[in-house]
Parts: sequence; structure tokens; C-alpha cells
Amino acid sequence: MTRTSKASTTDLSKAKRQAFLVFTLLFPLIFLALTEFTLRLARYGSDLSLFTKEVINGRIYYFINPDVKGRYFARVDFTPNTSPDFFLMPKPDSTFRIFCLGGSTTAGFPYSFVGSFSTFLRDRLTAMFPEWKIEVINLGMTATNSFTVLDLARELVDYQPDLFIVYDGHNEFYGALGIASRESVFGSRWLTQLYLRLVHFRTFQLLRDLYVTFARWFGERHEHGEGGTMMERLARGQYIPYGSDTYWKGYEIFEANVRELVALCRSHSMPLFLGAQVSNLRDQPPFVSTLEQAPPNLAFDAHYTEGLKLMVEGRFADALEAFRSALLVDSLHADAHYRTARCLDTLGRKREALLHYTKARDYDLLRFRASSDFNAVLLAMDDDTLITFVDLERKFKVNSPDSLIGNELILEHLHPNARGYFLIAKEYAWKMHWRKLIVHTDDEWNRRDNLDDERMWNERALTALDERCAQRRLTLLTSGWPFRNDPLPDPPIDPNDTLGIIAEQMVRGLITWEQGHVTAAEYYARRNDLASLEGEYKALINQIPFNVSAYLLLGQVYLHQNKNMEAAGILVRSLDVQETSYAYRTLGMLALDPPVAINFFLHAQRVAGSMQEKAEAATLLAQAYWRTGDRHRAVSEAQNALVLQPNFAPAQQLLRALQSTSP
Repeated sequence: MTRTSKASTTDLSKAKRQAFLVFTLLFPLIFLALTEFTLRLARYGSDLSLFTKEVINGRIYYFINPDVKGRYFARVDFTPNTSPDFFLMPKPDSTFRIFCLGGSTTAGFPYSFVGSFSTFLRDRLTAMFPEWKIEVINLGMTATNSFTVLDLARELVDYQPDLFIVYDGHNEFYGALGIASRESVFGSRWLTQLYLRLVHFRTFQLLRDLYVTFARWFGERHEHGEGGTMMERLARGQYIPYGSDTYWKGYEIFEANVRELVALCRSHSMPLFLGAQVSNLRDQPPFVSTLEQAPPNLAFDAHYTEGLKLMVEGRFADALEAFRSALLVDSLHADAHYRTARCLDTLGRKREALLHYTKARDYDLLRFRASSDFNAVLLAMDDDTLITFVDLERKFKVNSPDSLIGNELILEHLHPNARGYFLIAKEYAWKMHWRKLIVHTDDEWNRRDNLDDERMWNERALTALDERCAQRRLTLLTSGWPFRNDPLPDPPIDPNDTLGIIAEQMVRGLITWEQGHVTAAEYYARRNDLASLEGEYKALINQIPFNVSAYLLLGQVYLHQNKNMEAAGILVRSLDVQETSYAYRTLGMLALDPPVAINFFLHAQRVAGSMQEKAEAATLLAQAYWRTGDRHRAVSEAQNALVLQPNFAPAQQLLRALQSTSP
């Protein structure tokens, strides 16, 4: 008995030790799970899912989640605008779905998404393939880089895409999580990748928020951390010489992220377009050419100063020699290359000028424009099958005077103007033709790819209000660093400038894009400016096509102008969004054939929401029956209208007329 008791005690003790060991090992996981559950229950932190769902007209639509920016921005208070683009899951038949990824150029700055290349591309492809549902979903976010592109792409493969379009590279150093950004994760790629996986947990968000708070209390104060433009808050003081360790580390991170993106697309047989980065070469001098702590270089300074003096005097050939002498002393001085290019440009030596303009951009210590090395990475990924390099830089050169990209297509240092975005869309469409996407034969593509570019341009959704917003955003951007060291005060808005006031409210984020355009439409309606009113409703339909109100209001504008065919066309389109009694009634009144009108009025009765609408539909139906000679049905419908609305005057008048008419 004693031996059995001892054995049992030993076994029990061993079991307890094992249980204790298991509990000890599991306790941290249990604690973390309970903490995570409690934080979610308390609604701490953000849901960083890529998409949110919304039920509209009985359908579940997917929209980009505005809070997704919380994955990438923690230290800098910034809320990038997100597009209104949407889609259905599962993907409907005859739908071609494109996701566009990148930074502010993808997002369409300064026009916002209505002026982006994605909108121009969608409109072009829709005109070419009217029997297809073309979805071009813009996921561009300002001040993000290849980490964001790769992070989003990993999830997007589950949403049935047919093509990824990536325009990315300019923000690689200073964009969120970039090696020289305030949002950097210790400049480490693997730590950043780990961070992007952990950031979805509320426990991790709590730890991150505590870290950021303590860093603000006890850490280094950033002189430009809270004020100025987003460019200034992320990048001021972070200068990166060409060929430095930081430069090559940023390059290697970019290359690794792009390679992983390419591998992801290949593993899912997903076509990927990589757009070359375009920037202003001719009309944008380098921002920074010398490090602040660099010792003076007397030999360089002498030649460089002499070159500037000779340029002012108009002696460009002599100035060219002076700048070349300066470059012999410091071959990486960006502004010396730019001055050399200006001299060569003035002397008519355009090809030589292009070489030095390119070096001026590449050697700029403030890396807001992607250097040639980064475009070379994108080019190297082209495999002539799934992965396609789209040479947008060449496209811009071909469409620029002297093949030198300048202010004709670029607004400041790198953002295209509306014509530039239009060109980008056209080039992407051409590459789709080249790769035989959507339809798979050259003959079919050639038959469809014959659009009149000027007509496409004239029918763009961009309105005067969007142009005013773009102008205002551009003014705010270029009035401070790095374009000016002494910021200019914001120019006041004339209180009588209604459109300017609306644009200012949109730019400041006080009203949404939709609210701004609705307000502009009301302004044009008061002025009876039907052409501008038409443009506003077209823009609303273009960007928010699931809102039936804009279709109906545009139909009314057409009717006021006696454009009956256009009114009928837009009202028929409205029925695909939502059936309304108004649309059916109006289509019935526009119909020349009484049986067709009767069919529309029957539908109007079916979907009518109020007694007034039902009475109106019944009265119109009675008139249509009378036109066909069916007096019995006409009387019946007129009486039905009066049952619904006893004092409805049109029905009363019609019934009297019917009763006074002999059979």
C-alpha cells in the first residue's frame, strides 16, 4: 500500500508540474488574448481592414476603409483622402476589375480622384467596351510608398482583380515607413514587414500609441513636426546624397518590395503594370544641392558663381564652360548640372541638355523625385508576359516640347496636370491593347481602339470647381518649403466668389467632394447656368454612380433644354441604379409609341412610393389608353387615380373629358 501511495503521489506531482508548465507557457498567450478581447470590446483602436461594406439599393458594395491609413501613419497627424470607388463581391459576369496602387499621383493630386488617371482610364475603357462593366478602383494614398503597395496587394488578390496598375517610387524615402521618414520603423525592411502584420491587433496599437505618446513627451522635438505641408513634416532636414549608404538602402528596400510584388502577381497569374515615374526636368530646379554641414569648396564656388554671372549677362556659351569647370570639382552638384542643362537648352543642344537635366534630378539631395535607378528597377521586372513596364516617361517626352518634360504637362515637381493624367490613362489603355486584355485579339482591339481623343477630353468629368480646388491645393503646396523658405500667407478668398468659397471648404476638408459639387450645382441652378449645371451632375454620376438623384436631376436639365433624346438616355441609365416612378413616368411621356408609353406607365405604377405618384402614374396611363382608343381602360385608370387622390385635378379633368366623349 505504501508503494502504491508513493507512486500515486509521484505521478500526481509529475502531472501538476506538467500542468504548471503548460499553464506557464500558455499564460502570455491567454493574457494577450484577453487583453485583445477587452480592447476590442471597449472599441479601443481602429479597424484597419482594407474595405468596409455598405448596403445601397439592396446591394452590398465594398469601399476603401478610410481608417486603413492607420496602418501607415502613427507619428504624423495626417488623413489622406480615399476614393469613392466601389465594387461588388463576388465579381459580376462581364466585369473587368483593375486596382490602381501608389501615392499622390495615383490619387490624382491636386484634382483628387475625379482628375486621376484611373478615372480617365475607366471612362476610356467604358467607351471602348460598352458591353463590359469596367471597374478601375483607385487605392492611391498620398505620402505612401512601396510598403503600402505591397501590403495592399497581398489582400487584393482575394478580391478577383484582373489587373494591378502600380505607379510608385517618388515617395520611397520620405513616404510612410520610408527609410528617411518620420514614420520609419528603424529603417529595417523585415521589422516594417512585421509591423504591418502586428498593427491589426488592438494590443499592438495600444503599445504603439503609448510609444508615440512617450516619444512626444520625452523624445526629440521636431521643429517641423506638426506644421507645414505633409512634405515638410515628413522630410525636412532629411537630405540624402546620391550613392550614400542611405540612398542604396532605400534603393534595396524598393527593389525587394517590387520583387515581392512581382512574385505575388506571378503566383496568382495576375497581370501587373509598373509605370515609370515621371517628373519635371526642364522647369524644376533641384531643391537641395549641398549639405548644410558641408565645408566650403572654394574652387567649385568660384566656377559656379562665375557661371551664374555669365548666365545673367546672356553669355550662355561662356557660362556653360564655367559650369563644366565647376562639375570637374564636384560632379554630384545637382544645381550645377541644372545650370549646365539650361545653358545647353538655350544653345539648342537639347539631347545634351536632357542628360544634365536628368542628373540634376538624380543628384538632388531632397529626394522627392524618383531617380533613374528606381525606374531601372521597374524596367528590369518586365517579363513580356504577366509583368509589364509602362514607359510613361517616354510618353511624356514625346508629348513635350523638344522632348524635355516641363510645365506643359507637370504642375510643379512631379504631379501631372489634367492633360498629363489623360496621357497616362491613354498609355495604360494602349498597354492593355498590347497585352490583349479584356478581348484577346488584335483585330478586336483595333476595331474598338479608335476613340477621338479630343472628344474624350472635352467630355471629361473634371469641372471648373475641381480646377479651382486643384489651383488652391497647388498654391498651398508651393507657397512653403521646399519651394520657398519664407512661406507666403494664404491668399484670402473674395466673399463674392461663391465657387472659390466652395473650393476652399473642400480643400480644407470642411465638406466632402460630393457636398461641394451638390452646392455648386445649386449655385448654377440659381443662375440658370444650365451648361455648368449639366457638368456638375455629370461629374456626380461619374464619381458616385449609385446615387440615382444626379441622373434624375440631369434628366430635368436636359428637358429644360428640349434635349429629349439625352433626357431619355440618362433616365434609362438611372433605372439600372434604382427604379423610380419619376423616371418611368417621364420616359412614358417622351415615348412616341402609345404601347411603349403604356409599358413605362405600368412600371411607374408598380414602383410608385406615394399616393401622389400612384395617382400621377394612373392618370398618365389613362391618357395613354385613350390615345390607343381603349376608352374603357382609360376611364378605369382615371377613376383609379381619383380613388388614390380624390382631389387630383388632372385626373378629374381627364375623367370629365372621357365621359363627355361618345364611345
